[in-house]
Amino acid sequence: MKTILSILWKVLSTTRVVIANIFFLVMVIILLGVFFTDTEEALRQNSVLLVNPAGTLVEQRSAPEAAEALLKKMGRETARADETKTQDVIDAIRKAATDPKILALVIDPRDLQGCDTTKILDIGKAILDFKETGKPVLAHSMVYTQGQYLLSSYADTISVNPLGGVLITGFGIYQTYFKGLLDKTRINFHVFRVGDYKTAVEPFVRESMSEEAREAGREWLNGLWQAYLDEASKNRGVSPSDIVSYVENIDTRLAATGGDAARLAVNAQLVDEIKTSTQFDQLLAGKTGKRIEDLHRVGFQDYLAMSPSAEPSGKEVIGIIRARGAILPGKQPENRTGSESIAELFQKARQDPTILAVVLRLDSPGGSAAASEEIHHEIARTQEAGKPVVVSMGSVAASGAYWIASGANRIVAAPTTLTGSIGIFAAFPTFEDTAMNLGITTDGIGTTGLADLGNPLRPLSAQSERAIGQLLRFGYDLFINRVASGRRLPAAEVESSAQGRVFLGREAHGRKLIDQLGNLDDALRTAASLAGLTVVNSKELRREPSPHEKILQAFFSSAQVLFTQQSPAVSRLLNMVETQAQVLESFADPNHIYARSMECEGSLF
Repeated sequence: MKTILSILWKVLSTTRVVIANIFFLVMVIILLGVFFTDTEEALRQNSVLLVNPAGTLVEQRSAPEAAEALLKKMGRETARADETKTQDVIDAIRKAATDPKILALVIDPRDLQGCDTTKILDIGKAILDFKETGKPVLAHSMVYTQGQYLLSSYADTISVNPLGGVLITGFGIYQTYFKGLLDKTRINFHVFRVGDYKTAVEPFVRESMSEEAREAGREWLNGLWQAYLDEASKNRGVSPSDIVSYVENIDTRLAATGGDAARLAVNAQLVDEIKTSTQFDQLLAGKTGKRIEDLHRVGFQDYLAMSPSAEPSGKEVIGIIRARGAILPGKQPENRTGSESIAELFQKARQDPTILAVVLRLDSPGGSAAASEEIHHEIARTQEAGKPVVVSMGSVAASGAYWIASGANRIVAAPTTLTGSIGIFAAFPTFEDTAMNLGITTDGIGTTGLADLGNPLRPLSAQSERAIGQLLRFGYDLFINRVASGRRLPAAEVESSAQGRVFLGREAHGRKLIDQLGNLDDALRTAASLAGLTVVNSKELRREPSPHEKILQAFFSSAQVLFTQQSPAVSRLLNMVETQAQVLESFADPNHIYARSMECEGSLF
């Protein structure tokens, strides 16, 4: 028996070594491919730029791309991306507009998820500029969801598959509420807030939306929907009411066409033609005057790789720092705004003599109040170094993100940006009742009444509650003062726009919370003007991953892209679960005090 066990152990040990060696070999192959593969092939004549964003549109892509690119070189199909950097799409369209090898632009929106109106409008502006060159723009898809349709509405011609259609649903806010779960598990979630409209704590203390939250959300939600209707109807030459009627009467209209959604879309003038993929290829050939076999489609990501951006010609540039996602202390990955991560980038900007001003691109619902204050301080340090800072707001820059923005020399926001939410709250759980339900109790002595503060198995005393309330009031007053000082407004006027209320950029401009309406390009021009520059050159500042991070990114990227695609329904469900998990995980402020707009995160776009 001892001999048999010895043999089995040797077999297991040998197997373990072999598996470890194979694992190591795979990593080495991936790394060699990442660092030593050749550049992409040259762009061919008679090319067509394919605008095919996948996943959600973001300011900064967090997913590693190295292994995905390697597998594409090896001829392997990869799973579609979870994210697309909006600026990449815009840059590719702008390059293609003046590229003689690009004959046309085709919008293929099938893998785009969600409807981030602000980012789609930015891409749309680039498409409109492209059309000024006279090159045709066409769109084709099986089905157009709300965001996919808005993007495609910029095309000269929209065609849909015979079994497809257009699905426009409008916008909504549907948050996930945890009170029932907390009650069942007997978790005591202690929440404190300042601001009548600071509804961020509602998911922990309610099972449904309050009237205050409905009132606040209805106003900006209707404004966002109207912006969508105005842009889509303008692009298609119909009225906003035509689109509303299409949505509100979809059932009866489908009945009139015998359930033919494609025909209904044509009748409503939302699309131009019904075509199969082969027929669309023929249409594209006719628009370009070339044979189908002579046309070469190139995705926008591949196109950018073939024609990398040139370094700014001037010696003086504007530095761009992108901050995306929940604001947290310390160093964070690209999909979160880490106070130390952003501080390092501002330090780079201050130390770089070629950078004369900084544009901070914010796309965040807020987060840790302490981390927001740290980044606000970095803006002040940069200004003291003689370099103006302009904030460019993306789709959302609310609460803690507005705390940060208030310190800038200028604030630029899109009309559809969600901003404001000047308010603050604290939230943390204790588990004394949960533990007691399991037969676990705590007891002891302390030198003061606060000795058990921070013990998750002890109840929160009335004295502690009063102290936290005072801390929260101090934080709120500091927030108000930061805004009043930065915006040069009386505190009373700031208070009238505070209390946690969320505004669209257009109303925020009327309330003097921002300086001008515009996009990133407008912010860059403003920064150049403040810095005394007549030519706008810019470069992005981004944290370089360490060698260790590069190895991990390369390996985990390879694992990710080898997985098969899920169905859209499964993918969306998994994304919802992942998003809620990330929201809960991101409550990581050491003081448990937050300036965060949960209603913006709960919006269904």
